[in-house]
Amino acid sequence: MPRVALVYPYFRTKSANELLFPPLGAASLASQLIALGMETRIFDCTFETFEGIQKKIRSYQPDIVGIYSMVTLSRNTFRMADMVRTSLPGCLLVAGGPLPTLYPEQYCGTFDVVFRGEVDLSFPRFCKDFFSSKVTREQLILIPLESYPGLFIRRDGLQMENPTIHYHDEQLESFPLPYRDDFDHAAYQEVWSRQTGSKTTSIILTLGCPFSCDFCSRPIFGNLFRRRKLDQVFEEIKQIRRLGYDSLWIADDNFTLDLTYLKDFCGRMSGQKMEWSCLSRVTRIDGEITEMMKAAGCRRVYLGLETGNQETLRLMKKQASLEDGKNAVQLFHKSGIEVAAFFIVGYPGETLPAIEDTFRYSLELPLDAISFNVPFPLPGSPLFERVSKLDKQMDWNEENEVTFVYESEFDPRWLQRRINETMLAFAEKKNGSTK
Repeated sequence: MPRVALVYPYFRTKSANELLFPPLGAASLASQLIALGMETRIFDCTFETFEGIQKKIRSYQPDIVGIYSMVTLSRNTFRMADMVRTSLPGCLLVAGGPLPTLYPEQYCGTFDVVFRGEVDLSFPRFCKDFFSSKVTREQLILIPLESYPGLFIRRDGLQMENPTIHYHDEQLESFPLPYRDDFDHAAYQEVWSRQTGSKTTSIILTLGCPFSCDFCSRPIFGNLFRRRKLDQVFEEIKQIRRLGYDSLWIADDNFTLDLTYLKDFCGRMSGQKMEWSCLSRVTRIDGEITEMMKAAGCRRVYLGLETGNQETLRLMKKQASLEDGKNAVQLFHKSGIEVAAFFIVGYPGETLPAIEDTFRYSLELPLDAISFNVPFPLPGSPLFERVSKLDKQMDWNEENEVTFVYESEFDPRWLQRRINETMLAFAEKKNGSTK
């Protein structure tokens, strides 16, 4: 039987702030491929070595290899592709993920095919047609290439650039649950148990973001906000429980955007005896919502407060105010939900007094955890197009929080010193509050 290999080329770094989750994109694709009758295996590199995963892929002898790529994984992506091409010269190499969606032409010299955007249906159908037609990688013209949304090809005189699509709510409802059987759940659970005392894994309930923050890029899900049916969500939660997990990370960008959907979820989660954490917007939050989230098992929320200066919020095009952020933090805190906040310092056009406002703001609020980063101009974001002397080919896998990947007007040494001082003051404040 023909075989498909899906490769997630992230190798664990064991950094102090690592948060490890199985790749849900690969799990979703695998479930669709298996539903169409194709033998499929996910190769999650998180707990592997390059040599070890090389042996496993070579032993599997796949006919199609799909590799996921994003800005921090591009070096691993091409290294993996070179290995596959050398070991399995006849297999079809396919690239997908955020970076191939934005810059597919960068992958065409190495990969046979690129799939852009949401491809839960089009990629599996392409694979099925490829196998049933019994073509080789040199004979792609013999299958209906124009019928696969998101397909991009530039090789051997063949050119194809099909539009990307977003699946609507009714289509999402028809999707099978993610295929999680190929992940090393014991390893993931051991890491989380050691770090937090819980066994946490990720789930996605909503897709897309209707907002346009200056630093944000959403090449896959776009700006169309969609919701999965809760019946389907709770079937997946049952699946997660059976695998031994006891806590959820809701990985949505905008989980708290639709308050009716949020309330319905909380109503069904109450009594489940399962903790969960999520990202949240700071707007439209009130005491009723935070109390409901707490009763439903919400342990912690993560807020992108970003800055303590209103003018910097304007530069970032955040559709929220400092008062919105302060109000949300206080309401979550009052309800007994832990609050973690993300901040960005050194934004293009920001001033030194504005940066100091952010450090003060972070210390004034009743927060349980804070983190500071310099701007990270994601490909596809307005910020990415605006900053100067940025290498668009680079692999940004640097984990140092104060490393600019473009020419900045701010001194990273000063920023690092002020971040360290603020983190120390925050720790002293927390220690004082627990005595």
